[in-house]
Parts: sequence; structure tokens; C-alpha cells
Amino acid sequence: MCIFVARKRQPNTTYKMKTLLTSLLLLLSAATLNAQSDSAAITKPTHILFEGLEVKGDIYEFSEVLQKHGFVLKKRLGNESQFIFQGTVCGHSSYVQVSYTKHTRTVYRIMVQPKHVSQNDYLDSLQVRYGEVFDETERGYQWMLPTGAVMFFTPDGYDPTLVVMDAEGVAAFKDENERPRMR
Repeated sequence: MCIFVARKRQPNTTYKMKTLLTSLLLLLSAATLNAQSDSAAITKPTHILFEGLEVKGDIYEFSEVLQKHGFVLKKRLGNESQFIFQGTVCGHSSYVQVSYTKHTRTVYRIMVQPKHVSQNDYLDSLQVRYGEVFDETERGYQWMLPTGAVMFFTPDGYDPTLVVMDAEGVAAFKDENERPRMR
């Protein structure tokens, strides 16, 4: 006669470890995703970017920021509300014309004229920066972004020109130019 004694079965420790590790990984992944979405919401620019800098604020503050990033102030054209800089844009030596509103001195437009570069080479640089998707018009190329617009064109007989316009700055420009003037 054989007596079978049932032993209490020991839980599988390998199974428990795998479950514990999987739970920890899921928890860590959820925390990481939450942190990324929070930081993205904090650092999302509200103004269009030019060479990694937000196009915003007073012309004198923006001028200081540009100069700290290697741009050299060449001229101030107060009667035309423009500052002219020289620096590197998209890897090409360029003249940079920054326009601002007359009353609030808010920066709203940047025009870039690269020196000694073909339209195709510069367009390739812009596609890397602003994306492959753009509208091609009879005047040139444009990227419509939530924070503003980027336009690139080559006037007949002239060097290529890049225009970066900040949506909020353009709104300030329109406000200033549409309000009635006191005489």
C-alpha cells in the first residue's frame, strides 16, 4: 500500500519576480510619460523660433539676445523701425533685418538675406529646420506654424530672402497701425 501525502505546494518565486518587475516597469513608464507631457507643456514656445530663439518682446531685449548668440549689430534704422545684424542663419552667413512696431517696440518680423548661397541649398536647410511639408506658391515657399509663418522666396535678380513672422508680434503691429491717430 502506498500512501500519497500531499505536500503544500510552494509558490513559484520566478513567477512572482516577473510579475513584480513587470509592475515596476509599467509604473516607471507611466511616471516618465507623465513627466514628459508636463515638461512639454511648460517648454512649448508661444512665439515662432528663429535660430532657436523666440521672436518676442521689446527690440532692445531681443537685440541683446541676438548679440549674445553671435549676431553683430550693424545699423539701427529708427525711422524705419529696423535693426540690421550680421550672423549665421541655417549655417550660412547672412544679413538679418529685425522689424518692430513703432509705439510698443515689439519685434514682429525678421528678414534674412543669406550671402553667397543658392536657393536650392537654402531651401534644403529650411526643410530640415521647419519640415518637409510646405506650401509652394508663385512667390516662393511658406510654412504655416501655430506660432507664426516662415516664407522663403527669391525676387527676380536678387538673393534668396527668408521672412520669419511671429503671430503675436504681427497682431501688435496691426493693432498699432489700425488705431486712429490723434492730431
